[in-house]
Amino acid sequence: MVNLKNGIRTVLHMSNYEYINMSYSKDLTRINIPKFQRSLVWTEKKKNDLILTLHKDFPFGALLVAPSHDDTENLRLLDGQQRLSTINEYAKNKVRYWRNLNKDKYNSELGTINDILVSSKEARIGQTDFDKYLEPDYELGDWTDDYEGMNATTKKELRGIVKETRKEIQGYIELDKLQIPVIKFIGDENSLPDVFENLNKGGVPLTKYEILSAAWDGKIMKMPQDDENSDEILSNVKNYYTHMAANGEFDIDNFSENDITASREINLAEFGRAVGKFVVDMIPSLVSSTDNTATNELGFGLLGIISGTSNKEIMHIDKKKNLIVKNMTPNLAKIKQISQKLNDVFDALLKQKISFGKNEKSKKSQYSTGLSSSFKILSYFASLWNLDIKEMNEYLKNIPAHYVYDSLVSAWTAHGDQRLQDYYPNVASKDYSELIDKNEFKRAFDTWLSEENGMRKTFSKETKALITIHSNLTYFVGMRFSGEDFEFEHIVPKARILAVDSGVTHVQLSALGNGMFLPKSLNIKKQSKTLYEYRDSMGEKGDEYDSYIQKSNYPEKEDLEQAIKGLEHGEFESTNNLISKRASQVRDVIVDGLEKID
Repeated sequence: MVNLKNGIRTVLHMSNYEYINMSYSKDLTRINIPKFQRSLVWTEKKKNDLILTLHKDFPFGALLVAPSHDDTENLRLLDGQQRLSTINEYAKNKVRYWRNLNKDKYNSELGTINDILVSSKEARIGQTDFDKYLEPDYELGDWTDDYEGMNATTKKELRGIVKETRKEIQGYIELDKLQIPVIKFIGDENSLPDVFENLNKGGVPLTKYEILSAAWDGKIMKMPQDDENSDEILSNVKNYYTHMAANGEFDIDNFSENDITASREINLAEFGRAVGKFVVDMIPSLVSSTDNTATNELGFGLLGIISGTSNKEIMHIDKKKNLIVKNMTPNLAKIKQISQKLNDVFDALLKQKISFGKNEKSKKSQYSTGLSSSFKILSYFASLWNLDIKEMNEYLKNIPAHYVYDSLVSAWTAHGDQRLQDYYPNVASKDYSELIDKNEFKRAFDTWLSEENGMRKTFSKETKALITIHSNLTYFVGMRFSGEDFEFEHIVPKARILAVDSGVTHVQLSALGNGMFLPKSLNIKKQSKTLYEYRDSMGEKGDEYDSYIQKSNYPEKEDLEQAIKGLEHGEFESTNNLISKRASQVRDVIVDGLEKID
């Protein structure tokens, strides 16, 4: 079916949507990018690929739009921001895109110009100047008039080269004739998440949280006055959009910091994302501040816990909006209380530096979060949610042991959403009221050690986390190094293993038993030496490192020397036995230490 409506050609119309072509130069001004749209994620290559596709007049993916809530003439963009923003960026930066896609032609024209300049005894120009001259609004006379010793014919030749290149650039994609394929959704908005999911099974897919952002765009809630936690939530919302606008080549429709400040109104999806940021900022020991996926998972997951909605049914949290709004202030206070208590517990176990200064500039993470996962962290909130302070403190003593044990047995890697519901306050079939049985803990540890891929050249994130916990339970205790960077180091030096076993197929190079944490300054100095060798080479100055040897389950000197001698002769069994023996010692320290958390 084909018809014309408002000058737009409709090529197909169905019950829930219609396919249309929209003119880039005339119609796309009607499309607004709502606040819920995600930040740009396309790489330069993907952007260049789209522009090349448009140049070749090949088909490309459609935009998904829906009528605006309050203006039927205008449309809101639901999906396709990457394509639309790239086309908009191209319209503003045609020279840059053309240069990147036509490097040989570009370099040839620049080379010709510079040959002419050199023959006229003028200085060469570089890419920056050439790009400036290729812009259509640059007056070329301002350029060539600077060459006072050049004759008029040569100047005209220079301008001619630039003008011809300009024509090629302007004709690379004729935006006035460009038709954009658009799917206009006209069905029930409750079906939008399913539409999104089906449309984004290839390319860079929307996450389910971005889908929820579309579905909950109109679910408005007002944040309480005179509440510092609510103020922080509003600040997180404003900062998210400010950052998004600053890094995107587009304007965000219907966003004003002042309006949000004055009205204190946000939608449910914005609240969920902001709650995630609220939590992540308070538990750096468990989650990296740059982990956007965890931010969404924790924020929306907490909405599920608050509303008693299973993570599998998270799509229906909007039906509990009034309940969430009603208990906003106490819920945010509870989230803050639990977050701070969790961070206090894990700060002491997962820190990767002895102490942190206020002006810490190191880009290295301060914590080892290799055993963390969002569902596991959410289970702590769920289990602690309805407890009084005394009960909460008792549960918190047990949680670190569960944190490690659950990772060893991969408790949260499959069906985590179902397992999480078991910890919900309204279910509570699982909780953290009891410690892990010590024998079961050690059996699980031994199974994990037998499966650990220690043959790799670097430590896995899980192994790093266990090394960190071991160090914080032993030789880090009582030390002060003023925020010095620490590094993961191999006890049997990596360089000496690789010298005889470069394929890393025989020696458990990066197994738990062969790892420890050392100050970066010491690590650089000792290089391929063992701590014994380095200590002995330093004379009395080496005595300060005895504590690392004595408190870290470091191998006995004779055993380590024997293992290295065997290694040098291609006999790997003694080295692996040494590493396995220490792994068992590290296991015992972790299991025993986590049962004694105060």
